[in-house]
Amino acid sequence: MLKNYFKIAFRNFYRNKENSIINIFGLSVALLCCIVIFLFVRAELSVDNFHTNADQIYRLTFQEINRPGARHFATTSPPMGPALVESFPEIEQAVRFRFPDSNILSYKNRQFYEYNVAYADSSLFSIFEFPLAKGNPATALKEINSVVITAPMAQKYFGDENPLGKSLYLDNQIPLTVTGVFEEIPSNTHLNFDFIISFDTFEVPRGYPVTLESWGWVSFYTYVKLSEQADPDQVAAHFNDFLITHMGEDVGANRILHLQPLDEIYLASDLRNASEVMRVGNRGYIFGLSAIALFLLVIACFNYMNLSTAQAMRRSKEVGVRKTLGAKRSSLMGQFIFESILLTLLSICIALLFLEPVVQTASSLLGMELKLEASGYLYLVPVFLLLSVVVGVLAGFYPSFMLSNFRPSKALKGSAESGSSVFSVRKVLVVGQFIIAIVLIAGSLIIRNQIQFIQSKDLGFNEEQVIVLHMNGEELTRRFPTIKNELLQNRHVVNASLGGGLLDGRNGTVPVYPAGDDPEGYPMNIYGVHFDYFETMGIRMDEGRSFAPSFATDSADGIVINQSAARALGWDNPIGKELRVSDIMDGYVIGVAEDFHFASLHRQIQPLVMYIPPTNMEKVFVRLQPGNLSQSVASLQESWKSVVPDFPFSFIFLDEHLNQLYQTDQRFLRLLTVFTILTILVACMGLYGLITYMIQRRSKEIGVRKILGAKASQITWLLSSEFSLMVGIAFLISIPICYFAIQNWLQEFAYRVPIPWWVFLLAGFVSLVIAISTISYQTIKAALANPVKSLRSE
Repeated sequence: MLKNYFKIAFRNFYRNKENSIINIFGLSVALLCCIVIFLFVRAELSVDNFHTNADQIYRLTFQEINRPGARHFATTSPPMGPALVESFPEIEQAVRFRFPDSNILSYKNRQFYEYNVAYADSSLFSIFEFPLAKGNPATALKEINSVVITAPMAQKYFGDENPLGKSLYLDNQIPLTVTGVFEEIPSNTHLNFDFIISFDTFEVPRGYPVTLESWGWVSFYTYVKLSEQADPDQVAAHFNDFLITHMGEDVGANRILHLQPLDEIYLASDLRNASEVMRVGNRGYIFGLSAIALFLLVIACFNYMNLSTAQAMRRSKEVGVRKTLGAKRSSLMGQFIFESILLTLLSICIALLFLEPVVQTASSLLGMELKLEASGYLYLVPVFLLLSVVVGVLAGFYPSFMLSNFRPSKALKGSAESGSSVFSVRKVLVVGQFIIAIVLIAGSLIIRNQIQFIQSKDLGFNEEQVIVLHMNGEELTRRFPTIKNELLQNRHVVNASLGGGLLDGRNGTVPVYPAGDDPEGYPMNIYGVHFDYFETMGIRMDEGRSFAPSFATDSADGIVINQSAARALGWDNPIGKELRVSDIMDGYVIGVAEDFHFASLHRQIQPLVMYIPPTNMEKVFVRLQPGNLSQSVASLQESWKSVVPDFPFSFIFLDEHLNQLYQTDQRFLRLLTVFTILTILVACMGLYGLITYMIQRRSKEIGVRKILGAKASQITWLLSSEFSLMVGIAFLISIPICYFAIQNWLQEFAYRVPIPWWVFLLAGFVSLVIAISTISYQTIKAALANPVKSLRSE
C-alpha cells in the first residue's frame, strides 16, 4: 500500500508541476525561517543553562517601595553577600562583581583600554562553571592583585608565551599576576567579561564617600548559591528581618530584597543597572519572531489547502473510480494526508540545503552567533520529522476530508464540487493570508517610523561633531588643565570639558535632601561635569547659570539640576536653594538646565543633579569644527600625544555610541522587513497558483461572455473583483489586530510616535496592489484569449 501511495503522490506532483513547485517553495521558505527563528529562540532561552547547578543560583535584587520614584535595582551593597552567607545556612556561597567603566592594561609595549574588566570573589568558580584552561580555580582569585583572563586576551597580550605568573599592569600602576586562563567562555551567558581581578584588589575610587562596608552603596552584582534542599521562597521570607538587623527599621519597611533565578536574569532587562554591563535579551522580540515564524508556516499551509481544494475537480474522477472499486474513505484520506506529509518532507530537505548560508546571514542581522553543529542536525531530525507530520496533517486534513467526501456518481460526472462551502473556506484562507500580510506591512512601517523618530529626536543637546576621549581618571584630573589648553589651541576644536559618563544611562542614583525636607530624601540621578560642559554639549539653561571658573565656590558647592528635578522637589524658584547630595556634598542650586536625555529614549527623562565631583572623571568631551572628521581626529591625536604620550589615544564618536542603544530595535526591524517580504512572496505565489486554476476552471464562462460582447476590461474586473473584496475584508479585520500589537511594542519606549491612520491605509493599498499585480498577468491573458479555443470542446 505504501508503494502505491508513493506512486500516486509522485504522479500527482508531476501532473500538477506548477502547483507542486509553489507548495514546495512556500513550505521550504516557511520551514527555513522557522528553523532560523527556532535557533534564535533556543539560543535566547538557553542563556546560562550550561551551569550544572543553575537552578540553585540566584541574583540578589534590591527594590524600593513606599516612596515616589521607587526603583528596583539589579545590584546590592558590597557587604550584603557575605552577611547573607553568615546569616542563612541555606545560602552556601555568594560572589560579588564590580564592573569599572574601563581600565588601562599593559604588558611590555602593549597597552590597551579594556572595557570588560570585573572584580569578583574567589567563590566565582564554586558557583559558576567557567573552567580554566590554565591555572587552579581553587586558588586563582584568592590573593590580592591576581587576575584570570580569557583566551583571546591571553593571545592579545602574551601571544604564544605562557601567561601564568606574568604581570599585567593595571592603569600603569598596579601589577596584576596572571593566575589563570579561562577555557572558551560560552556565548550563552549574561555575564560579560574578559578579565576577572580578585575582589580584594578593588579599591574605593577617590572621593567616594563610602567603603566596602557601606550598606547603602548599591552598585555591586551579588549572586548566591542555595543548598539543594533550600526553598527560595522560604529563604526570601526572612530577608526583611535581615534588612532590619543590618540596615534599620526604616529600610526594612521601605525595601525588599529578592532572589532572582539565574534563568530569568537575561530576559529581565527592566531592572535598574541590569543592562549597563550585562548581556540582556528581549522577551518581546522572542514572542514577535516566534509569531512571524508561525505566520509564515500558516500562510504556507493555507497555500497548500487552497491549491489542493482548487484541484479537487481534477481528482474527482480519480476519487470516484477508487470509491466505485471499493476504496474506503479512511484509505482515501490517508493517501491525501500522505501526499501532504511527503510534500512537507521534500520541503524540509530543500530547506536544509540552504540552512547554512541563511543561518550565517541571520547571525549578522541579529548581531549574534547562531550555531548549528553536526550534533545539532541530529538533534533536529526528530523535530523535523514531527514537524513534517504536524504540518502535513494540518495542511492536508481539510483537502483530504473534502476530496474523500465526494459521491462516486457525481465525481464520475465531473460535478463533485459543491461550490459554496469549498469556495467559502478557500476565501477564508485567502483573507487570512492577507490579514497576516497587512499586519506585517503596517507593523514594519510603524516600527521604522519609531526608529527614525528616535534617531532624529532632539535630545536636548547636540551630539553631532562630539568626540569623547578616554583616560585614566586620576591622571586625567591632574593633567586636564594642560590637556584642555592644548586641545583649545587646535584649530579643529571648538570647546572641551570633562564628563562622568556617556549620556547612555550609566550614571549613579542617590538620595538628595532639600534643606528641612523629607528625612529620607528624593532618589535622583547624579552626573559629574566640569567647567564648560554645558557650552561644549549645547545644553540650554532654563534658569540661572552653568558652572564657571570665575565663581570660585562652584567646584565646591555649586549644583545644577534639570527641570524634572525642580518639579520633583516642588520648587518654582530653585536658584539659591540648599541641597545635600547624599554624603557626597552640600551645596546650592546655581542653575536649572532644560531637560535633556541622559539615557535611552526607552526611559522617561528623570530628575538629574549635576555637580563638579570630588571623584575622578575619565571622559573628555571635545566638540569639533564641522568638516573633514578624519583630518580632525588625526590633528586631535597629534595634540593628545604632545601632552600625554604615555597614554593611548582612545576615542569614540558620541552620536555613534548613542545609536548603539537602539541596535536591538534596528536588528528587529531588519528581520521584520525580511520576513514581511518573504511572507508576501509566499502569499503571492499561492495567490498566483489559485488564480491560474480558477481561470482554467472558468475558461468556458469567459469564452461565452466574450462572444456575448463582454470587453476585456470587464472580464479583467470580473476575475479581479473577488480578490479585491477579500483584500478589503482582510484590511478591515487587520486594523484592530495590528493596532493592538504595535501599541504593545511601543510601550517599551517612553517617547514614541503616534500611530498614524495613513499607515493602515498604505498597508492595505500595498497589499491590494500586490494582489492585483500577482493576478493581473493571468486575468489579462484570459481576457485577451481567443474564446474559440476555450469553447472548442463543447
